[in-house]
Amino acid sequence: MSDLFTFPDDVPTLTDGTVTLRAHSLSDVDAMVEQCSDPESITWTRVPVPYKREDAVRYITEIVPAGWRNRTELNFAIEGTHPDGVRRFSGSASLRIGGNQSAEIIGGMHPAARGQGFFYRALKLVIDWGFTQPEIEVVIANVNATNWASRRVIWANGFTFSGTVPRFIPVRGERKDIWFGTLRAEDSREPKTAWHVPPMLETDQLKLRPYRVSDAERIGEPDGAATVRRYMEACASGEQFVWCIADLETDELLGRIQLSNLDGPDQTAAEVSYTLHPEQYGNDVLTDALRVVTEWSFRPVGQEGLGKRRLSLTAAASDKTSRYAAEQAGFQHVSTEPKAFATADGAFEDLLRYHRLNPDWR
Repeated sequence: MSDLFTFPDDVPTLTDGTVTLRAHSLSDVDAMVEQCSDPESITWTRVPVPYKREDAVRYITEIVPAGWRNRTELNFAIEGTHPDGVRRFSGSASLRIGGNQSAEIIGGMHPAARGQGFFYRALKLVIDWGFTQPEIEVVIANVNATNWASRRVIWANGFTFSGTVPRFIPVRGERKDIWFGTLRAEDSREPKTAWHVPPMLETDQLKLRPYRVSDAERIGEPDGAATVRRYMEACASGEQFVWCIADLETDELLGRIQLSNLDGPDQTAAEVSYTLHPEQYGNDVLTDALRVVTEWSFRPVGQEGLGKRRLSLTAAASDKTSRYAAEQAGFQHVSTEPKAFATADGAFEDLLRYHRLNPDWR
């Protein structure tokens, strides 16, 4: 078959009307150099650094054609309309053929073409086409475990994530964790889970926003980066809404507040939990955060809220800050569990349960 394949003539052209996948050409060289010299590309891929014009020429004239002829990597150029209105090279998307009738999805975007949904469209096109090829029954995605933009595109294309593989991919002399995802030919292409994006909420002194990687330093734990990733993962997997409580003016991290148990037996309810930076105990930060999260949680779905009927939370008997904040935010003490809270010194104390009902529910 490879003797009969002619590049670029035999590379199929795929389009959805917005994005076109086609064979690479030498006219793509300058844009490819721009893409591969971009800091985001250097961070998330293994392109040579520095990336030179001859690297792009070799890629287009040798590496890509060889992949098609040998059926080892089926690589398309992505073409779309840039913000300047010109339609041109926007990135690459490929299927790297593996064993057991599998292929790995790989790709990257030119910086000017990011943020327009092109990558989602390109991957959908190449995956749909890939499943028409006899050697592909399952497509695999290995996503760097801090590359949230790529993970969201893979998620949106219907992949099922099976967990994190530690230290799997070597990048710039360091082995990186990956998220492992799969999509089979018979699978639906809709997302398999929710992806919760915490909305921006504000009070007179606070803003509640999604966590950012840069928040790790302020958390003050031995591995703040892992903690932030855990919070972001909880949102991306549809398990929780997790907000960073930040100062309205300085954006300094003051604490965390989250909603969990969103899809339990009672889907009209959710549980609130939180932590404060040590410097914030004794202030009204927690009260304000509880009030604004409660208001949003009770707001109808049609008004961009969560539409919950009931919220609950717990506090140790000795945690006067939490108890005060809960009561000031309208929560009622409903029960006490004797000796149910484990303290840091190995002792146990009473655990108090609070709840608040939505008076306007239904």
